[in-house]
Amino acid sequence: MMKRVFLISYALVSAVTCTRPQSTPTDTLVMALSSGPATLDPRYATDAVGERIDELIFDTLIRIGPDLRPLPRAAEKWQLDGHTYTFYLRPGLRFHNGRPLTREDVEFSLDAYRGARSPFASNFDFIKAVRVTEKAGQILLNIEVKTVSDKLLNGYLKFIKLLPKAETLEAGADFTNHLIGTGGYRFVRQDANEIELESVTAKTKHLIFKIIRDDFTRYQKLLKGEVDIAQMEITPDRVADFQKRPDEFQVFLYPGLNMTYMLVNFRDPWLAKMPAREALSLALNRPEIIRYKLYGQAREATSLLTPQNPYFAQGLQAPAYDLSAAKKFLSEAGPPPSEIVLKTSNTPQAVDNGKVLAYQMSQAGVQVKVRSYEWGTFYSDIKHGNFQLATMKWVSVLDPDIYKLAFHSTEKPPGRNRGSYSNPEVDRLLDQGTDEPDISKRKAVFDRVQKLILDDLAVIPLWYDEQVAIARKNVMDYHPDSSGDYWSLFQVYKRR
Repeated sequence: MMKRVFLISYALVSAVTCTRPQSTPTDTLVMALSSGPATLDPRYATDAVGERIDELIFDTLIRIGPDLRPLPRAAEKWQLDGHTYTFYLRPGLRFHNGRPLTREDVEFSLDAYRGARSPFASNFDFIKAVRVTEKAGQILLNIEVKTVSDKLLNGYLKFIKLLPKAETLEAGADFTNHLIGTGGYRFVRQDANEIELESVTAKTKHLIFKIIRDDFTRYQKLLKGEVDIAQMEITPDRVADFQKRPDEFQVFLYPGLNMTYMLVNFRDPWLAKMPAREALSLALNRPEIIRYKLYGQAREATSLLTPQNPYFAQGLQAPAYDLSAAKKFLSEAGPPPSEIVLKTSNTPQAVDNGKVLAYQMSQAGVQVKVRSYEWGTFYSDIKHGNFQLATMKWVSVLDPDIYKLAFHSTEKPPGRNRGSYSNPEVDRLLDQGTDEPDISKRKAVFDRVQKLILDDLAVIPLWYDEQVAIARKNVMDYHPDSSGDYWSLFQVYKRR
């Protein structure tokens, strides 16, 4: 029986590798996704895929460059005078329906992201006032802040997309199906399997995001030429297959800004005990997982911020693996529930990693059951606190204020402190760091925050993912960004 399974598997792989490569049209770029966005309405898109696609359709005032510093986008320049930033918008900005951007659109956009119903509202509570004026045909946006720090430019301003007021209000909840922005791509259509955009100023006429949920099928379609780019969407065990074909593929390996962790629900009485979290953390053999499951394409994590981030706290020690110590802490925590559920998305890699984590925790005496869900259901459960443990990623983290979103007690669900963690000292430091104008002092505050969060095991850190992007050889000017954003897609074209 084993021999027959092996032969079938070998035949399947052989059929894939020997199939004559197909080719997508030269005016069309096809990019693979393992899951679709929860929504493309930019006012509510908080998942990475939704935000990244929206950045192609909608202009933001600035964007973050490769060195993690702000670059002009809709705003051609800006200046700071006292507590007020003035942004000078590029003249001639027009929405995809041909209508010019107006002062009212800019005001509406700022209000949409600062409003009480916005999931981004707490990001902008440091803004005191907003004023939009016009001078010689150029729109000027004044943002007065309560305290000056680098978080506006380096962190939160990238989330605000320029929205068409009248069209957004007219579409209402259906705006996600009638997206109109001023970005380099216009929205064409979306269904369960594809999202299609069309060029306004981009080099490639058609851009299709093909949602391919099965890892092997995604690998197969890239190999056969039905997909042109897979950015962070090929499992580690398959990367070598593309590296062996340098005449057909470009393989990019680079450090990113993503951190994988195990989210802990502090509303669970047992998990809220520090010895319980110590036991779970000590039971995890991260180096073994990185070596054998991730093929070395990761490194142990200590912080939500990656080592590339200027606010990363140096000197923190990654949690150790010590099974005997894990059992000791387990005895201090008292008997665990008869079963703890670890939730994951239903991608095979997430499920496999979850099973390994569950097995390792079971060696310490904690019985953990893995349950996987399609992304929409999984993410909804996380947002509503419906979990005990869950494997998650923080993606493209730039500003250390992410710690306020993730751990401040005022951000408990429906906010983004999904685990309902609370520590008065952390709250105090987060409030201090948020309003600290001096960059060196701000870094010192967030160094302390990172250490406290690690010491408390507010989440159980796992690893920093090394990013892998693969493009076919005829894809030109593709330079994947460490942030994971899709900026390069404005410049990409395909050689004929």
